[in-house]
Amino acid sequence: MVANPDGQSLADAGLDRPGADPSFDRFARLVSRHLGVSTALVTFVVSDTQLYPGALGLPEPLQTTRRSAFPHSMCAEVVHAGGPLTYTDLTAVPGEPARDLVVNLGIRAYAGFPVFDREGSAVGTVCALDALPHEWTRTDLDTLADLAEACSAEIRLRQERRRAQELQEVALRAGRRTQLLLDLTDRFSRATTLADLVVAVERASSAVGVAWSGLGLLDATGTSVHVVSELDGVPFPARLRLDDPLPGPHALRSRTPVYVPDGRTLLRDWPAMSRWVRPEDGALAFLPLVADDTVRGLVALAWRDPQEVDADTRETCAALAACVATGLDRVHVLEDRHRVAATLQAAMLTELPATADLELAATYSTATRTDRVGGDWYDAVVRDDHTVLMIGDVTGHDMQAAARMGQLRSMLRTLAWSQDISPAALLRQLDHANHGLALEASATVLVVRLCRRSDPPALSWSSAGHPPPLVLRADGSVTELAGRPDLLLGIDPGAVRADHATRLGPGDTLVLHTDGLVETRTSTYSHRAAALRAALAELGDRPTAQLPRALVERMVPGSQRDDVAVLAARVRRRARVGAPHLVDATGVADATGATAR
Repeated sequence: MVANPDGQSLADAGLDRPGADPSFDRFARLVSRHLGVSTALVTFVVSDTQLYPGALGLPEPLQTTRRSAFPHSMCAEVVHAGGPLTYTDLTAVPGEPARDLVVNLGIRAYAGFPVFDREGSAVGTVCALDALPHEWTRTDLDTLADLAEACSAEIRLRQERRRAQELQEVALRAGRRTQLLLDLTDRFSRATTLADLVVAVERASSAVGVAWSGLGLLDATGTSVHVVSELDGVPFPARLRLDDPLPGPHALRSRTPVYVPDGRTLLRDWPAMSRWVRPEDGALAFLPLVADDTVRGLVALAWRDPQEVDADTRETCAALAACVATGLDRVHVLEDRHRVAATLQAAMLTELPATADLELAATYSTATRTDRVGGDWYDAVVRDDHTVLMIGDVTGHDMQAAARMGQLRSMLRTLAWSQDISPAALLRQLDHANHGLALEASATVLVVRLCRRSDPPALSWSSAGHPPPLVLRADGSVTELAGRPDLLLGIDPGAVRADHATRLGPGDTLVLHTDGLVETRTSTYSHRAAALRAALAELGDRPTAQLPRALVERMVPGSQRDDVAVLAARVRRRARVGAPHLVDATGVADATGATAR
C-alpha cells in the first residue's frame, strides 16, 4: 500500500473539500461509542493539510471548519506508513506528531487505522483519541479495523459513482452529437453487453437501407480484426490483418470510411476481395470505429443493389459508426465497473472463520441484470464458547445497496463480537443503531447463536422478516425451523423481537439463505420453499464446501433477478461411541428474561 498525498483520488470522489459529511460523522460516533473515547475522527490527508469529514469531540474552531494545517500530523504518519499506529500515552512518544497532539489538542492516547482508495493508496485514517492515557484492547483495535475497512469501501464506492457519472456525461454529449439519428442513439444506449451491441448493429443497419452488416473488433495486439457478428452474404472475412490489401484494413489504417457503388468497382480496386464479392453485388461501406482517438474496430455494410452512396447516406453511416464506437466504450466501461463492483463486494464479504466444531461454507451470487452488486450478505463470528451466524438482505441491487449492506454488516459483526447477548437482543441493538445513526436501511436479517458448551450444541435464532433457517438432519431429513419472523429492520426500532431455540446433533447441517433462492414471479413461495427442502435433501450428501453453490445452481439455474446468499454450517461428527441423540430444546431465555418457544 502507498500513500496518496496529492489528494487526486479524493478529488475524483469529491472528498477533497473541508466540511462535515453525514456518513463519516456516523463512523466517528461509532468509534467514540464503542471505544469510549473523548475524540473520534475520520481524516483525509492532502499534502500538509488534514480534512475531518467525520469528527466528534474536536475543539473549536476545528469541529466547525473541519480542517487543520498542523506542520506535523500523527494521521499523516499513519497514511505514510500504510498501517495502524497506536499509543497508550503520547507524552512518552518522541517526535513532533505526538507533541503536536499533546500540546495543540490536549490528547494523550492515539489509535489510528488507514483507509484506502480504489487504487489501494492510503488517503486518510479512522482514529480514536483520548484526553487520558488509554490501554487499547484487542476488541478496540478490531473495531477500528472494521470501521476503517467500511470507510475504505465508502470511499471506493464514491469514486466509482463519480466515475460512472463522468462517463455518463460523456455518453450524453456523444448522443447530442448524433441528434440526426435518435433511434440509433436509443438502440445503442440500451446495449450493456457485446451481445446487445451486435443485435443493435444488425437492427440499426436498416436505418441506412442495407441488406447485411458485420461487426469486427480490433484485437489486443492491434494487428488484426476478428468478426463478432456476421450474416450470410456479408462480404467480410472472418479475420483481417491490418496490413491486408483489403478495403476494411485500409479504412482502419486511414481512419477514413471506404464506400464503393458495386461489386465490380470493388473488385477493380481491391482484387483480393474476389473470395467474398461478385461483380453483380451491390454497394458496400467499410466504417472504422474510432472513440477517444482510438480505433476500436470496423463495421461493414452491404446493400442488395448497386448504388452511389450519397452525402446523406454517408452522414447516416458516420452517425452509425459513432454510435457503435460509443456503445463499445460503454460496454467496456460497464464490464470494468462490474469487475470493480464484484471486487468491492468480495472485500465486504470476509472469509469465514475456522472452528473445530463446525464446517462453514457460503456462496454469494448477484442479480445478472444489475450492477452485479447488492445488499445480500452473510457473516460468522466465533467467540470462546459460541458461534454467531448472520445473513441479511438490504433492499436494492446496486452500489448504494452494497454500501448500506457494508455498514449494517459491520455494525452487526461488531455487536456480535463485543457483546454476549441473544440473537433477538443483537437485532434490537442493530435496529436502534440503524435508526439512531440515520442509516435507515430497510433489511431482513437472521441471526443464529450456536452454543458449544452444551452437548449436543444448543441453537437459538431470531429473524427480522427473513426466510426461516433449514436443518438437514444427519439421517437425511430436512426441517424448516418453526418460529414466526419479526418485523424487518428499518421500520420500527422498538419492535418486539423473540428468540427461538432447538439443538443440532453431530452431522446436522444448518442452512441460512436469502429470499432470492426461493422467490420467483412464476411460482408461489410455498411451492418454492418445498422445492428447496427437496433439493437440500437430495444434495445433502455433498461436502459442506460444495453445498451452498449446489443449492443455488439447482434452485436458480438461469438468469437471476435477485441476489442470492447461502450459508451452511455442519456440526462435525466426533469419533466416539454413544453420541447423544438430537433433542429439541424446550425454550431459551431472551435478553429480557422471557422464554421464547
